[in-house]
Amino acid sequence: MAFYKKFIPTFYVPKIEDIDYDKLKEQGVKSLFFDLDNTLIAYDIDVLTKDKIALLKKLEADFNIVVISNSRAHRVKPAVLDFKYVCFAKKPLKLGIKKAMRMTSSKRDEVILIGDQIITDIFGANRTKIKSILVKPVKKSSDRKITTFNRGIANRILKGVKKRYPKEYKELIEPYEQ
Repeated sequence: MAFYKKFIPTFYVPKIEDIDYDKLKEQGVKSLFFDLDNTLIAYDIDVLTKDKIALLKKLEADFNIVVISNSRAHRVKPAVLDFKYVCFAKKPLKLGIKKAMRMTSSKRDEVILIGDQIITDIFGANRTKIKSILVKPVKKSSDRKITTFNRGIANRILKGVKKRYPKEYKELIEPYEQ
């Protein structure tokens, strides 16, 4: 896979509530891997909100749900309550994503990773050869320094994506940047 193509998500949706989960089910997706920080909750929130808990509980009827986070256990465990999780996943490395795949006995074509970052979530999904959904950050102003740094690198990479893959950029990246 060409360098810039590795940073293009399979889908873009503004927020997780806008995802067509019925369509994913029809496509054979069995496992949903959610990033935690700024995908499910802002960095300055300690626990999943009631609406996110309700959504994930509803989705558990049809999907294996795993929260995959680069944060440490002291952040992730209390935040996700009783949901399965992988902490210190080291995305974009494959380790955490593969661990979640083993936890759910999922094959690559049955998994989709949902996240707000190009560098960690989308690149990590593409490196692992699974589908991805890019969403806007819940509250970008709550980003930690490393995330702000990663978003700066992503902005430079996305200029290359725009130049080499203008159609994909317009459909999948441009709405994310607005």
